[in-house]
Amino acid sequence: MRAALAGAATALALVLAGCTSTGGVGQTTATAVLDPVALPDTPVGEHAAWVVAALNGELDADQVRIAAPDRLARVALDEISPQELADVFEQLAAQGPWTPTAVQAVGSQAVVTLHSPTADALDLQLVLDADDRITGLLFVPSAAERVAATSWGELESAVEALAAPTRLVVTEVAAAGAADAASGPVFSAGTDPGDPLPSGSVFKLYVLGAVADAVAAGELAWNQELTLTDDVKSLPSGELQNEPAGTVVTVRDAAEAMISISDNTATDLLVQAVGPDAVERAFADFGQADPSANVPLLTTRALFQLGWGASEEETAAREAWNHADETQRRALLAALPTGPIDVEASAVTTLVWQEGLDWFTTADDLTAVHRGLQERAAAGEVGAPVREILAVNDGLGDAVFGERWPYVAFKGGSSVGVLAGSWYLERDDGRAFTVSIQSASDDPAALADQTGFFGQVADAVALLESE
Repeated sequence: MRAALAGAATALALVLAGCTSTGGVGQTTATAVLDPVALPDTPVGEHAAWVVAALNGELDADQVRIAAPDRLARVALDEISPQELADVFEQLAAQGPWTPTAVQAVGSQAVVTLHSPTADALDLQLVLDADDRITGLLFVPSAAERVAATSWGELESAVEALAAPTRLVVTEVAAAGAADAASGPVFSAGTDPGDPLPSGSVFKLYVLGAVADAVAAGELAWNQELTLTDDVKSLPSGELQNEPAGTVVTVRDAAEAMISISDNTATDLLVQAVGPDAVERAFADFGQADPSANVPLLTTRALFQLGWGASEEETAAREAWNHADETQRRALLAALPTGPIDVEASAVTTLVWQEGLDWFTTADDLTAVHRGLQERAAAGEVGAPVREILAVNDGLGDAVFGERWPYVAFKGGSSVGVLAGSWYLERDDGRAFTVSIQSASDDPAALADQTGFFGQVADAVALLESE
């Protein structure tokens, strides 16, 4: 899912799905092969095609072993040897042939649904690093084969049964431009919705809010050009980090990349344009219950440096961050190295959210920021791009959001041990809702089945649709 794969690269993991199932929520059943789909003509699509070829016997074990060192990043090869990879492919090949029947890809990440006439469907999840090598490779039971929850009670049980502690919250809100502020809880399951949790790139909603307010105040324009520098370049997700210093992008294009493909460098370029203090104010202006939780603001570049940087300054800052006050934290940020970022994507494998290195929100915070953004969008022509930007990527696709949902806004986020998604939905009867799902675990493997995780959102949408 595009939602599931928005964030930092993770270490390679391989999980073999069972091929005989008794059914039930979250489980799979063997199915007939469906019509094949074409894989994207991109690096992640080419890697996916290589995996499928190996699963279907078009590559033998020797060819897999020989190719693995060139295809897998160093961090992946530290987790699994070429021989072990060939063995896994051989086990799955015995259950084939495998046919790609659906693909969702954004940038360096993809989920490919694979069907076999003799086995349960699988989702192949792939993540590439900045050098287009595989850092994440995972096989999980396909979300497309889940037995969906048919009631809110079943959905509550499914959320509480997830491997990682998770909360799913659905709230009715006033539709964009509506005079009445009708709102109220619809559904809540899992962990306490009032606890602030790390939400990864979901914080980019507040950056968009700060940009929208700056445009409305005449301090910035959507067509204003911004110049990329080495000092602002971050790591993936996204694509702008691959462009040379001096590249020019408009505010509108940077904002769209920030939201639709979670481009980290585009995000930091916008933070630079409005100023970090403007984003800090946005947390309060857009209704966060405790805006101090994200002050001082971390840019995505600073998160990578503080969380996984190896320099003396970065290591010292990481050790000091969690116990530092606001003044001390600002000093730590100011002391981080400038110039080209010197953090290896392959190092982004350890937990840091427990050290206060992330962006923290409650379920109510996410409802409030979506509502605030829609209010800005409805305020006039200057705000209209906000609504369009938020709807470029709906996170789950047409299979979930059918004709009953004429408008869907989305932002997802992830980091090591962190997974989150947030939606603002308008139904065809004029009612509107927010949906948020968040999880933070001290065991990153507990969040490996990302398609199953976001399947809970798909079930919530289906229940809303059936009302």
